[in-house]
Amino acid sequence: MRRWIEFFKHIIFGGRDKDGQPVKNVKSTLFKLVALALIGVALLAGNRFFSGNSQDHKPTARQVFSNNDSKNLSDIKSNIGNNSMTSIEKYESYVNQNLKNILEQIQGVSDVSVMVTFASTEKKIYQNNVKTQDNQTSETDQKGGKREVNQRNEDSEVVMIDQNGNKVPVVIGKEQPTVRGVIVVAKGADQPTTKVQVMEAVSTVLDIPTYKVKVLEKNE
Repeated sequence: MRRWIEFFKHIIFGGRDKDGQPVKNVKSTLFKLVALALIGVALLAGNRFFSGNSQDHKPTARQVFSNNDSKNLSDIKSNIGNNSMTSIEKYESYVNQNLKNILEQIQGVSDVSVMVTFASTEKKIYQNNVKTQDNQTSETDQKGGKREVNQRNEDSEVVMIDQNGNKVPVVIGKEQPTVRGVIVVAKGADQPTTKVQVMEAVSTVLDIPTYKVKVLEKNE
Protein backbone atom coordinates (compact mmCIF):
# COMPACT_ATOMS: atom_id res chain seq x y z
CA MET A 1 0.00 0.00 0.00
CA ARG A 2 2.87 2.35 0.81
CA ARG A 3 4.38 1.76 -2.59
CA TRP A 4 1.12 2.81 -4.24
CA ILE A 5 1.00 6.00 -2.18
CA GLU A 6 4.59 6.83 -3.13
CA PHE A 7 3.75 6.09 -6.77
CA PHE A 8 0.80 8.53 -6.80
CA LYS A 9 2.88 11.17 -4.97
CA HIS A 10 5.55 10.79 -7.60
CA ILE A 11 3.00 11.23 -10.39
CA ILE A 12 1.24 14.22 -8.80
CA PHE A 13 4.21 16.13 -7.32
CA GLY A 14 6.87 14.98 -9.79
CA GLY A 15 10.51 14.03 -9.21
CA ARG A 16 13.01 15.87 -7.04
CA ASP A 17 16.71 16.70 -7.45
CA LYS A 18 19.55 15.83 -5.07
CA ASP A 19 18.69 18.79 -2.80
CA GLY A 20 15.02 17.66 -2.51
CA GLN A 21 13.67 20.44 -4.76
CA PRO A 22 10.95 19.55 -7.33
CA VAL A 23 12.13 19.34 -10.92
CA LYS A 24 10.14 21.62 -13.25
CA ASN A 25 9.77 20.77 -16.90
CA VAL A 26 7.01 20.74 -19.51
CA LYS A 27 7.01 16.99 -20.02
CA SER A 28 6.49 16.41 -16.32
CA THR A 29 3.46 18.74 -16.23
CA LEU A 30 1.86 17.07 -19.27
CA PHE A 31 2.44 13.67 -17.77
CA LYS A 32 0.67 14.77 -14.56
CA LEU A 33 -2.42 15.91 -16.49
CA VAL A 34 -2.65 12.65 -18.43
CA ALA A 35 -2.19 10.61 -15.26
CA LEU A 36 -4.93 12.54 -13.41
CA ALA A 37 -7.31 12.04 -16.34
CA LEU A 38 -6.67 8.29 -16.35
CA ILE A 39 -7.24 8.09 -12.60
CA GLY A 40 -10.59 9.93 -12.97
CA VAL A 41 -11.75 7.56 -15.71
CA ALA A 42 -10.77 4.55 -13.60
CA LEU A 43 -12.71 5.84 -10.57
CA LEU A 44 -15.81 6.57 -12.67
CA ALA A 45 -15.76 3.10 -14.23
CA GLY A 46 -15.38 1.46 -10.84
CA ASN A 47 -18.33 3.42 -9.44
CA ARG A 48 -20.57 2.30 -12.30
CA PHE A 49 -19.45 -1.30 -11.90
CA PHE A 50 -20.34 -1.50 -8.20
CA SER A 51 -23.60 0.43 -8.58
CA GLY A 52 -24.58 -1.85 -11.46
CA ASN A 53 -24.03 -4.96 -9.34
CA SER A 54 -26.21 -3.59 -6.55
CA GLN A 55 -29.03 -2.82 -8.98
CA ASP A 56 -28.95 -6.37 -10.30
CA HIS A 57 -30.15 -7.61 -6.92
CA LYS A 58 -33.14 -5.27 -6.80
CA PRO A 59 -36.44 -7.00 -7.67
CA THR A 60 -38.22 -5.67 -10.70
CA ALA A 61 -41.89 -4.81 -10.80
CA ARG A 62 -42.60 -8.02 -12.70
CA GLN A 63 -40.98 -10.12 -9.99
CA VAL A 64 -42.94 -8.45 -7.21
CA PHE A 65 -46.33 -8.55 -9.02
CA SER A 66 -46.42 -11.46 -11.47
CA ASN A 67 -48.78 -12.07 -14.36
CA ASN A 68 -50.59 -14.70 -12.32
CA ASP A 69 -51.28 -12.15 -9.59
CA SER A 70 -52.72 -9.77 -12.17
CA LYS A 71 -54.98 -12.49 -13.54
CA ASN A 72 -56.21 -13.42 -10.07
CA LEU A 73 -57.00 -9.79 -9.31
CA SER A 74 -58.94 -9.51 -12.56
CA ASP A 75 -60.90 -12.68 -11.75
CA ILE A 76 -61.78 -11.36 -8.30
CA LYS A 77 -63.08 -8.10 -9.78
CA SER A 78 -65.06 -10.04 -12.37
CA ASN A 79 -66.68 -12.21 -9.70
CA ILE A 80 -67.59 -9.19 -7.63
CA GLY A 81 -69.27 -7.61 -10.65
CA ASN A 82 -71.25 -10.76 -11.35
CA ASN A 83 -72.35 -11.24 -7.76
CA SER A 84 -73.57 -7.65 -7.54
CA MET A 85 -76.49 -8.47 -9.87
CA THR A 86 -79.72 -9.47 -8.12
CA SER A 87 -81.82 -12.43 -9.26
CA ILE A 88 -84.48 -10.15 -10.76
CA GLU A 89 -81.85 -8.23 -12.76
CA LYS A 90 -80.43 -11.48 -14.13
CA TYR A 91 -83.93 -12.65 -15.06
CA GLU A 92 -84.71 -9.33 -16.78
CA SER A 93 -81.49 -9.55 -18.78
CA TYR A 94 -82.26 -13.16 -19.73
CA VAL A 95 -85.81 -12.34 -20.91
CA ASN A 96 -84.76 -9.22 -22.81
CA GLN A 97 -81.99 -11.01 -24.70
CA ASN A 98 -84.06 -14.07 -25.62
CA LEU A 99 -87.04 -11.95 -26.67
CA LYS A 100 -84.76 -9.81 -28.84
CA ASN A 101 -83.31 -12.92 -30.51
CA ILE A 102 -86.72 -14.39 -31.37
CA LEU A 103 -88.21 -11.11 -32.64
CA GLU A 104 -85.29 -10.50 -35.00
CA GLN A 105 -86.20 -13.75 -36.77
CA ILE A 106 -89.58 -12.32 -37.85
CA GLN A 107 -89.58 -11.35 -41.52
CA GLY A 108 -89.27 -7.60 -41.98
CA VAL A 109 -88.01 -6.98 -38.42
CA SER A 110 -84.41 -6.02 -37.60
CA ASP A 111 -82.25 -4.10 -35.12
CA VAL A 112 -84.55 -4.90 -32.18
CA SER A 113 -84.33 -3.35 -28.72
CA VAL A 114 -86.49 -4.79 -25.93
CA MET A 115 -87.33 -3.62 -22.43
CA VAL A 116 -89.44 -5.78 -20.11
CA THR A 117 -90.57 -4.42 -16.74
CA PHE A 118 -91.81 -6.58 -13.88
CA ALA A 119 -94.40 -5.82 -11.22
CA SER A 120 -92.97 -8.24 -8.67
CA THR A 121 -89.88 -10.22 -7.91
CA GLU A 122 -89.40 -13.96 -8.17
CA LYS A 123 -91.29 -15.94 -5.53
CA LYS A 124 -90.27 -19.26 -4.04
CA ILE A 125 -92.82 -22.02 -3.55
CA TYR A 126 -92.32 -23.91 -0.30
CA GLN A 127 -93.45 -27.41 0.56
CA ASN A 128 -96.24 -27.39 3.11
CA ASN A 129 -97.32 -30.10 5.49
CA VAL A 130 -101.12 -29.93 5.60
CA LYS A 131 -103.01 -31.57 8.43
CA THR A 132 -106.74 -32.07 7.99
CA GLN A 133 -109.20 -32.86 10.75
CA ASP A 134 -112.88 -33.67 10.09
CA ASN A 135 -115.43 -33.29 12.85
CA GLN A 136 -119.00 -34.55 12.61
CA THR A 137 -121.62 -33.74 15.21
CA SER A 138 -125.33 -34.47 15.53
CA GLU A 139 -127.74 -31.86 16.84
CA THR A 140 -131.37 -32.25 17.95
CA ASP A 141 -133.74 -29.30 18.03
CA GLN A 142 -136.66 -28.72 20.40
CA LYS A 143 -139.12 -30.38 18.03
CA GLY A 144 -137.09 -33.55 17.91
CA GLY A 145 -135.49 -32.91 14.58
CA LYS A 146 -131.95 -34.08 14.03
CA ARG A 147 -129.21 -32.74 11.84
CA GLU A 148 -125.59 -33.51 11.29
CA VAL A 149 -122.91 -30.82 11.23
CA ASN A 150 -119.66 -31.51 9.37
CA GLN A 151 -116.64 -29.33 10.09
CA ARG A 152 -113.18 -29.55 8.51
CA ASN A 153 -110.12 -27.90 10.01
CA GLU A 154 -106.88 -27.57 8.07
CA ASP A 155 -103.53 -26.69 9.55
CA SER A 156 -100.63 -25.93 7.20
CA GLU A 157 -96.99 -25.43 8.06
CA VAL A 158 -93.83 -25.12 5.97
CA VAL A 159 -91.61 -28.19 5.97
CA MET A 160 -88.20 -27.42 7.45
CA ILE A 161 -84.99 -29.39 7.13
CA ASP A 162 -81.65 -29.17 8.90
CA GLN A 163 -78.83 -27.71 6.78
CA ASN A 164 -75.43 -27.09 8.36
CA GLY A 165 -77.03 -26.76 11.76
CA ASN A 166 -79.73 -24.34 10.58
CA LYS A 167 -83.40 -24.90 9.84
CA VAL A 168 -84.26 -23.98 6.25
CA PRO A 169 -87.55 -24.36 4.33
CA VAL A 170 -87.90 -26.91 1.53
CA VAL A 171 -88.28 -25.16 -1.86
CA ILE A 172 -90.25 -27.15 -4.44
CA GLY A 173 -90.49 -24.50 -7.15
CA LYS A 174 -90.29 -20.87 -8.18
CA GLU A 175 -92.95 -18.50 -9.44
CA GLN A 176 -91.59 -16.20 -12.10
CA PRO A 177 -92.08 -12.42 -11.71
CA THR A 178 -95.26 -10.87 -13.07
CA VAL A 179 -94.72 -8.84 -16.23
CA ARG A 180 -95.93 -5.26 -16.02
CA GLY A 181 -95.28 -4.20 -19.60
CA VAL A 182 -93.05 -4.55 -22.66
CA ILE A 183 -91.61 -1.99 -25.08
CA VAL A 184 -90.20 -3.13 -28.42
CA VAL A 185 -88.34 -0.72 -30.71
CA ALA A 186 -87.33 -2.15 -34.08
CA LYS A 187 -86.84 -1.34 -37.72
CA GLY A 188 -89.82 -2.43 -39.81
CA ALA A 189 -92.29 -1.90 -36.97
CA ASP A 190 -93.96 0.95 -38.88
CA GLN A 191 -95.77 -1.62 -41.03
CA PRO A 192 -99.17 -2.48 -39.46
CA THR A 193 -98.92 -6.20 -40.23
CA THR A 194 -95.41 -6.43 -38.80
CA LYS A 195 -96.43 -4.52 -35.67
CA VAL A 196 -99.28 -6.96 -35.03
CA GLN A 197 -96.96 -9.93 -35.49
CA VAL A 198 -94.49 -8.51 -32.97
CA MET A 199 -97.24 -7.81 -30.42
CA GLU A 200 -98.69 -11.31 -30.76
CA ALA A 201 -95.25 -12.90 -30.50
CA VAL A 202 -94.46 -11.05 -27.25
CA SER A 203 -97.93 -11.81 -25.90
CA THR A 204 -97.48 -15.53 -26.60
CA VAL A 205 -93.97 -15.81 -25.17
CA LEU A 206 -94.67 -13.92 -21.93
CA ASP A 207 -98.33 -14.96 -21.58
CA ILE A 208 -99.60 -11.38 -21.28
CA PRO A 209 -102.38 -9.47 -23.07
CA THR A 210 -101.40 -7.49 -26.17
CA TYR A 211 -102.40 -4.17 -24.58
CA LYS A 212 -99.33 -4.50 -22.33
CA VAL A 213 -97.05 -4.53 -25.38
CA LYS A 214 -95.94 -1.31 -27.09
CA VAL A 215 -94.21 -1.61 -30.48
CA LEU A 216 -92.43 1.40 -32.02
CA GLU A 217 -90.41 2.07 -35.16
CA LYS A 218 -86.69 2.67 -34.59
CA ASN A 219 -85.07 5.85 -35.87
CA GLU A 220 -82.74 5.60 -38.83
